[in-house]
Amino acid sequence: MTRKAGAIGVGYSDPETFTDYRLSTMSKEEQAYAAITAALEHADADPDDIDVALFCTVDGFEGTFRVERTLEVLGMGNDIPVISINTGGTAGGSGVKVAYEYLASGDYDTALIYGSPSFDSVVEAQPVMNTNADPLFERNFVTAIQMGALPSSGYMEISGATLEDFAKVAAQNYQNAAKNPYAHRNEGKTVEEVLDSPMVCWPLKRAMTCPVSSGAAAMVMAEEETAYQHRDNPVWVDDIDSISNTFETGPRTMDWFPKLKILADRIYERQEIDDPLEAFDVCETFNPYIPFELMEYEAMGFCEKGDGKYLIRDGVTARDGKLPVNCSGGTLATNSGICASLSRHTEVVLQLMGDAGERQVDGAERGLAHSWGANLGQFQQMCIFSAD
Repeated sequence: MTRKAGAIGVGYSDPETFTDYRLSTMSKEEQAYAAITAALEHADADPDDIDVALFCTVDGFEGTFRVERTLEVLGMGNDIPVISINTGGTAGGSGVKVAYEYLASGDYDTALIYGSPSFDSVVEAQPVMNTNADPLFERNFVTAIQMGALPSSGYMEISGATLEDFAKVAAQNYQNAAKNPYAHRNEGKTVEEVLDSPMVCWPLKRAMTCPVSSGAAAMVMAEEETAYQHRDNPVWVDDIDSISNTFETGPRTMDWFPKLKILADRIYERQEIDDPLEAFDVCETFNPYIPFELMEYEAMGFCEKGDGKYLIRDGVTARDGKLPVNCSGGTLATNSGICASLSRHTEVVLQLMGDAGERQVDGAERGLAHSWGANLGQFQQMCIFSAD
């Protein structure tokens, strides 16, 4: 029998850690410790309450990988299992999925998921990210910026979306980030400022692409009986799933995310959701390149294929719109690697707990979190959360 399980606390490292990773004054371990400490405090829990910890990682980005060194971060010695989760950029979301499965199955009663910044173990992160693609063929033309530019230009062809549409989505995220103390880019850029930024790779202006950030996040989850011992308003996982694609990208049209649509349709069928735009009060998507957000609107069923531009033009996904999306500023404003995919989930949880501060959406009771990863979106993951 599957047990009910959900989140009882979330936490971040100090706001000043959410900056350019090259300017960070705290190590990966120190940031993780701060985030875990904050999550435990938010959950009214102690380290001894945790049965299993899930360390989310992208091994190649981090230069070196030794999961046992994180035991000191937890302050738990050798008394609990520490499990490594690595599914590329989706690892933070995958950590939530694995934790939920452990709790729902009865293997453990409490779980801790945490993600540190992924870039501080190398001198320069960009060359590492440029090696994601197949080394025999695709690496010659698919570096980190082409990962965003190729799908974005293809999407413009099929949808009629313009640079101005992309700039509006970006500005909306930046305005939201200005209310988020854990955002790296929190200056609240306007549409004009986005359009005035330099062109990096058509159609992406610099302000349409994410930074490389520092910062850590953590989440404490528990099964139902244990959850109520810690707080009176847990946030439950209604459904969570993931999907993957082949590594080679040559045969793809690269103009939207069909695998994400398959995943979304699968989850919606189980949850008997006919109109996703009506079903959720808040949503966090993974948008390191801002055109992806429009593609995600469509793949997740908020509108028909090609119509994402109308949602942004009509203010549907604004913070005061019908379905507020990325009230945190999203990955566009803060890209601290694995922390970024976990943060899509922690942000939804904070919204449903009513603890999101200035970025709070009034009356939020059901939310959708999404994470995206690998070279051109081979990994997609989604989670539906609901308030108690």
